[in-house]
Amino acid sequence: MSRGPRGPRKRTRPAKPRRPEQSMAAYDDDDEGDLRDTPEYRKRQAIIRFGTGILLVAFLSTSGITCIASNMGEKEAARQQQEQTNAATNGTAVNALDSEIARYQDEMKKKPGDSETQRLLAQCLVLRARSNSEPVKATKDMEEARGLFEALVKAEPENMQAWIGLGNVDGALKSPDKSLEAFNKALELAKRPIAENVPDKDSKQSEAEQVQLEAHVGLAQVQLNEKKYEESLANLDAALKINPGAAEAYLLRGRLQMARKQPEAARRDFGLARDIAMQLPPGNPDQSNIMSQYIAAMRILDPKSLEAPPASATPISVPVPVASATPVTPTNTTVGNTTAPPVNVTAPVNGTNP
Repeated sequence: MSRGPRGPRKRTRPAKPRRPEQSMAAYDDDDEGDLRDTPEYRKRQAIIRFGTGILLVAFLSTSGITCIASNMGEKEAARQQQEQTNAATNGTAVNALDSEIARYQDEMKKKPGDSETQRLLAQCLVLRARSNSEPVKATKDMEEARGLFEALVKAEPENMQAWIGLGNVDGALKSPDKSLEAFNKALELAKRPIAENVPDKDSKQSEAEQVQLEAHVGLAQVQLNEKKYEESLANLDAALKINPGAAEAYLLRGRLQMARKQPEAARRDFGLARDIAMQLPPGNPDQSNIMSQYIAAMRILDPKSLEAPPASATPISVPVPVASATPVTPTNTTVGNTTAPPVNVTAPVNGTNP
């Protein structure tokens, strides 16, 4: 290695020779023609254009259908809104019972022998009849409900809930003897002993106690209408032993005490019903029903008590029911009678001793 004045010189590699640049003309093939002029190319382009056209047409048609459906949905919503507005203007509310009755009627056509659907349909007819201000339509619904209940008890003689419904309908149609017979039959069935080895014994016991409660209240109502005050009072006391939180029993006993000219006892019973209503959730329909009956009674018994709003509900010391080891819970069997849930009392009403 040669040395320079400041040290050894670096060895340098010789530069690579550069390839000569070729012009594009060198790659031109003058012998081949333009591929776009071939039949295969034109056929392929025609297929591509045809497929693109189909996709475009499909997209436009789908968009059009979506727009039409959207407009139809908006028009239907506007129509329903207008119907509701007209109903509110005319003073007629949209009745949810009508849709429920129509639904159960459709189910009856699909399942003619379904006893539960038949019972629920009859109950809805009774509720609609009670809320209908037109006597002719109300009587028609009651008659239809009675036919359903009669067919049900004929097919299932041990159906306790069907006997309760039949008793309520007969009472509304001014047939006290038939009503008493139906309620007594339901009470007889509900008092039958339940076998120990039944899997759902607790549920059946709870249902039987609920039927007993409704039967006693139904008997008391018919007996009150017949002015059999002592018998009516005995049935109401029996109902309250089963469930001390039965608001309907307190309301009915309050009306009974008014008929017996016992204003102090009547005020106490109506006050107990009010206390039960105050413990229900706000907006509960049972609460408004109980409070309306309470206010109507207090306008007669003590108008001054309505000048100030009622005080908040306080715990009520009532005897604890010992009829069974299970709580009495309301079921969907009451027709015309409102049974409130058990009251929060000093000793919890849960069917056990403190």
